Amino acid sequence: MVSLPKNWIKENDLDQGDELILDIDRDIIKLMPKKYSELHKVVKAEISKIPKYDENFLRRLIIALYIQGLDEIEIKDAMISPKVVGRISRIAHDMIGMEIIDADEDRIVLRSLTTTEFNIEDVLKRMSQIVSGIIESIIDSIRIDDKEGLKEIAKLEEDTDRLYLLAVRLENRILKELMAPSKWSEMRNILGMRIMAKILEEISDSLYDFSENLYSAEDYDKIAVSYLEMLSTVEDLFVKVMESYMNSDIEKANDILAFSNDIEEELLAKIREGKENPLLIYPLIDICRKIKSIGEISINRGVREMISC
Repeated sequence: MVSLPKNWIKENDLDQGDELILDIDRDIIKLMPKKYSELHKVVKAEISKIPKYDENFLRRLIIALYIQGLDEIEIKDAMISPKVVGRISRIAHDMIGMEIIDADEDRIVLRSLTTTEFNIEDVLKRMSQIVSGIIESIIDSIRIDDKEGLKEIAKLEEDTDRLYLLAVRLENRILKELMAPSKWSEMRNILGMRIMAKILEEISDSLYDFSENLYSAEDYDKIAVSYLEMLSTVEDLFVKVMESYMNSDIEKANDILAFSNDIEEELLAKIREGKENPLLIYPLIDICRKIKSIGEISINRGVREMISC
């Protein structure tokens, strides 16, 4: 027999015979009304007025709502026009699974149609594949002397941005379910994945900067080929550090930290000696530093798994 607080029963509008859900998590037990649980499977939010209507503000607003993990967003505003609907539609297309499902004179409804099917680790894996693809695309463009191919990097970089937002969204949804102390270890793992997603997005940004600066270099024809070996080394480091992360391989992660540090020092020396264009070297240095960050996260993840065993 369990005695329930009278105020709690009233607040949740419970009657005799209503079903409760019993969630047992090791030494912690949670009780919740069944109808409450079912209602919150779909998370909704209602916005009564849009403070500003320019596209930059709307983008920040919709992204902030999206990453909260909401399934449905209803915006009510008498000032909504076809132009505003068009802007929001363009913004929604940059977010995986988000679509406008209803719109009229004073109301827009956005709904996430597919994102519950994803998991964060799969998103990180796809982001790492895109980063590798960006490096390979730059290398191929240089090898076959296809300078215009460097402009294609922007599309791949945009894909990592979209996946990063999805990773943050998934993290926020999961964290809501991991409030019990017995799940703190899993919560730390999710937060680590959030950091990983941000690092991968930033590596993609640095590769985009490199490709843009290489494309714009006045001496492109003379210098492009000289970066092939450097890019191949960076790609090899990235692939190995991601393997160490996915496999929680502490030893491999430690080796990569040392090697990445050596490569970073070599690149810094080239700048000090004035041998290379800083606009091309600094993005590669930044990538090396991000690779070291992934290595440290890999070690922390591996150690946590050792402790839990």
